[in-house]
Amino acid sequence: MESIKRNENRQSNIELLRIVLILMIIMLHYNNGAMGGALANIHNGTFSYYFVHFTESLSSVAVNVFILITGYFSYNKNKIFISKIARLVLLMIFWGLSLSLFTMLVLNPALFTIHNCLKMVKIAISQWFVIIYGILYLLIPYINTVIRVISKKNYQKLLIIAIFFFYIWPTFYTSTTSNDAGYGIVNFVCLYLIGAYIRKFQTAKIAKWKSFCVYVVLSGITMVFSLYFENAWNYNSIFVLGGAVALFEFFISLNIKYNPLINTLASFTFSVYLINVNGLFNKFLYQGIFRSNEYWQSPMIIFNSIIAMIGIYVICICLEFLRSILLDKKIFKPLTKKVKGTIEVQ
Repeated sequence: MESIKRNENRQSNIELLRIVLILMIIMLHYNNGAMGGALANIHNGTFSYYFVHFTESLSSVAVNVFILITGYFSYNKNKIFISKIARLVLLMIFWGLSLSLFTMLVLNPALFTIHNCLKMVKIAISQWFVIIYGILYLLIPYINTVIRVISKKNYQKLLIIAIFFFYIWPTFYTSTTSNDAGYGIVNFVCLYLIGAYIRKFQTAKIAKWKSFCVYVVLSGITMVFSLYFENAWNYNSIFVLGGAVALFEFFISLNIKYNPLINTLASFTFSVYLINVNGLFNKFLYQGIFRSNEYWQSPMIIFNSIIAMIGIYVICICLEFLRSILLDKKIFKPLTKKVKGTIEVQ
């Protein structure tokens, strides 16, 4: 999720996409039964029921698109720096501990229990996205070795095999070939390969509105499936994959000149995710500040969810901005610089 450092005047279309994606993730957490709570409390057949299913279906592509971006921009690297992973882990530990302690000691002291202290440690050291993304990052030089030498025809065969067994098969048949709902390294590697293929072999951009329409249609299909099947929102659903690729194609076809505000906001994306995903703190955000629990059965959920999404994004940006100006130079950068390791494959 971290912005890739390219030249200062890079276009802002992908940076804008990062912002859209993190807003989608905030919406997913608004809907999450253990966070904002909507999916666990809405009643079947109500306006809230269909609205939440609609926003969940539109937003379920977000994580997949982040990995497509990584493949798109990293496919020709033969060297990675362990310090980048160290920084992500430091941020995960910092936000996991600080937000959990703040919640238990200040916001709600009744939460200060042995169980929640153990939960705090888990939050601080085992956020699933950080772990799986870190593994993918370590594999990049090795994956790229294959990408450099493989022909376009054989690359297409590889993608066909991967998409059939790891997306189409678990969507329509059984989870035998991919039983982690797309939350594991198999999905991330496949997405990386797809993003790299688009960058390396796609010679012409797909018409942007055609791509956007495909994204909307596939999100609609995902919504219909979600009314009947539990696996509709899995990251390894063929419809979620297709929607992710279509949305990504839409944004790479845009011509948005360098915008310093967009690029600066996009650079906060990873920390916004870590703040928002904190299992102890996010209930305070969603149900404490924005009262999401009061709108589960109300048509006004449409306005509450949008206000909460934007409001939580702003809060997370402010918190990360404070961390960066207070702690980056004194703590985070010095610690990160001590990690000197690299992985290079010639």
